[in-house]
Formats: sequence, structure tokens, C-alpha cells
Amino acid sequence: GCLESDIARRCAPILEGKVPSLEITIDTRHLLGCDGRLTLVAETVTKGLVEKVLEIAKNRQTRVVSTFRPGPTWRSSTVSIEPACNAFHEDLVPPRRLLVFGSTPGVRPLLEIGRILNWETEQVVLSSDPRSVEPNLDAATLLSHASQIGKLCPDSWTACIVMNHHVGRDLEVVRKLWNTPTPFLGLLGSRRRRDEILKGLAFASGQPELDLDSRELYAPVGLALGGEGPANIALEVCAQIQQVLSRGEHRS
Repeated sequence: GCLESDIARRCAPILEGKVPSLEITIDTRHLLGCDGRLTLVAETVTKGLVEKVLEIAKNRQTRVVSTFRPGPTWRSSTVSIEPACNAFHEDLVPPRRLLVFGSTPGVRPLLEIGRILNWETEQVVLSSDPRSVEPNLDAATLLSHASQIGKLCPDSWTACIVMNHHVGRDLEVVRKLWNTPTPFLGLLGSRRRRDEILKGLAFASGQPELDLDSRELYAPVGLALGGEGPANIALEVCAQIQQVLSRGEHRS
């Protein structure tokens, strides 16, 4: 934009190693004609800070970066679990992740939209699914049984969509995902199939008890945007995931 050249010029003392940090105030009326003012804090970023941030992202951890204003009490930015006092804070959260369970034609557009949104996407197929031998599933994660779903480690930034189009397999997958930390468990299909699966969760013999009040099941999954076909359904599903993970409200 219009500010970068001025910022680079004003940060020359940092780039030349003369000072470790600077506070810069820019009156945007002189550059943009906007009635505003920006105050920026710039500092030398250490290699150790970058490596720590990369490690946190790799391990899908949540941390806070605290950046301090220049002055007598200034110190380099820190990464910690709790924010430091008298500092600017930036939350480090894991990338959003999308796990799609199934091998039907509707899976591909869902994964494609997720990738466009820079989500980490993964297709998961149970080997008991006869369609799992299709050649276009080379990149999918194959599980021999739903009991292996725990190895995927769905966390509080992971959305899970179940779309096997098979009541038995959907029931297996939903049961294993029910008590995981995922904030979004979605099931593709009709309300009738949803009720059938919920009954299976509640009454299947030999299964561990599940607190059906502890989990919100998004079923039928997706916001009602009025589209038809796999691509439009994928858009509706991703829109609802975005809404829930951002804790937003559905509005124009």
C-alpha cells in the first residue's frame, strides 16, 4: 500500500542495527487524505522467536506473543501461555483444519474450498467402505476401523464433516468423534438420518455411554444459502464452519 515506503525509511535505524526498537507515528492525511493517525511499534525479530513460533504452529498449540513499547522497560517480544502486562498481544492459534470422512463425489469440492480458505484439509476413508478403492483417493487417509480416528487428534481448531452416505459407517464415525475437542461436528444428510444416528448413539448395546447434551451436532450440516449440487453444498458447509469457528452471527 501507500505506507510501506515511509515505514521502511523510518525504520532504517533498526535495519542498520543502531536501535533495537522504535515507535513510529504517521499522519495519514499527508499520504492518503484520510483523517487518521497510525502508531506503529517496530523491533528487530530474533531468530529464536521465529523458530519458537514455527514450533508452536507445527505442534498446533495456542500461545500469545507480547510486544512491548520502546522505553526504559522495553524488552524483545516474548511467547508465552499468558499475555504479559503492559504489552500489545497477538494470539497464536493453530491453522484451521478440516477433516472430511467419506469418499463420495461431494468430498472433493468441500476440500477444494477449504484449501482456498488456507485450511489444512484431509480426507479420511474407512477401508470398510467399498468405494475406498477408487483411484482418486490416493491422497486420502485410510483407516481400517473407526476406532483409529483418535490417531487424527482432532483439536479445538478442527472441523469434522461426516458424509459417508452410509448409516452404519456414519454412526461409527460420529460415535468416535463425539467426545473429541472438535467444536464443529457436522453430518451430511436428512433430518431423518440424523435422528436415526442419534438413536443409534443412545441405544446401541455394548457401547460406552455418551452424554448427548454435551455436543452440538450440526445436522443437516450447512447454512441454508439456497444452492443445489455438491459445490453449492460445500459452500454452505464451509460457511457454517467459518461462522462457528469465528463465533460469529449469521448476518448480511
